[in-house]
Amino acid sequence: MPACLKIAAALTLAAASAVLTVSPTFAADYELRVASYAPEGDIIDRTLQRFKEEVETRSDGRVEVTVFRNNTLGSNREALEMAKIGGVDFVVAGAPHVSNFAPVLGAVSFPYLWTDRDTMLEVLDGDLGDRLVAAAEEQADGLKFFAWWDTGFRHVTNNRKPIMAPEDVDGLKIRTVPTPVQVAFWKAMGAIPTPMGWSEVMPALQQGVIDGQENPPAVVYPYKVYEFQKYYSLTGHSNEPTILVASEANFEALPEDLQTIVLESVEAATPFERQISAEYNRDIMGKLSEVIEINEVPEETLAKFRETAASIYNESYADIGEEGQAVVEQIIEQTH
Repeated sequence: MPACLKIAAALTLAAASAVLTVSPTFAADYELRVASYAPEGDIIDRTLQRFKEEVETRSDGRVEVTVFRNNTLGSNREALEMAKIGGVDFVVAGAPHVSNFAPVLGAVSFPYLWTDRDTMLEVLDGDLGDRLVAAAEEQADGLKFFAWWDTGFRHVTNNRKPIMAPEDVDGLKIRTVPTPVQVAFWKAMGAIPTPMGWSEVMPALQQGVIDGQENPPAVVYPYKVYEFQKYYSLTGHSNEPTILVASEANFEALPEDLQTIVLESVEAATPFERQISAEYNRDIMGKLSEVIEINEVPEETLAKFRETAASIYNESYADIGEEGQAVVEQIIEQTH
């Protein structure tokens, strides 16, 4: 079993009763509720459907999994708060959102930390990933971390101009993920970073409140970001993994055999997610090129971006703590 799927000791059953209940309205003995930001057909949604199939099949129908798409149970923050108190069983959210509850996870969001996707996943599946999970679970009391999933490297869309030189970012009002290190990076680049939840982004783009945003192709195309953006510049500044998070109390309330089934189902869904993510991000670029102007960023400009990123690491370590700093420094030592 991958180390990131290790589960710690149980909490009490009290918080679990609101969700993990025997109900005459369901053929199953248990219902697991999953809060998801993703729309139907998205990479993450397809993975959750695979997880659902695995759990229901392996449990012979004893467990029913219900996936709530499109933030219908609330924002990422609200869903994670619900999980902490047992109001929902699983939440899928990007690492920057989860770092609001476990600041050490901000380590994975440092710009230009990851040299490539395979290296990132190898690190997160290994000892350093274990170390991050252990620290995060200690900070985010009541949450358990089950899997690292991937949606791809992030690039910048905007309405002003293609990003070809560092100065093209000057004054750019750009939505960033809500993590301090990304805000610090874009500010150092001369942009005007505006952290906000995803549900706010499309209206802000449409109304011109912001000039641009940054996301992988797997978000830009299915969410139709191109309807309000003209340019997509391949900055590749970060790859922030998506995390499958569980309510610790609710998980521990399951019988041991069903806990094992859930873990096995996560193990089955994770390689599936990574495969379809890699395929989608590669294959969708052709369709994207038909609806938005895409440009490679010159290497000398990327070198300046990386130099600026390195300059804000020291000031950003305070946000992730000594353990987070140690992880970042080890990642750099091992992979750069």
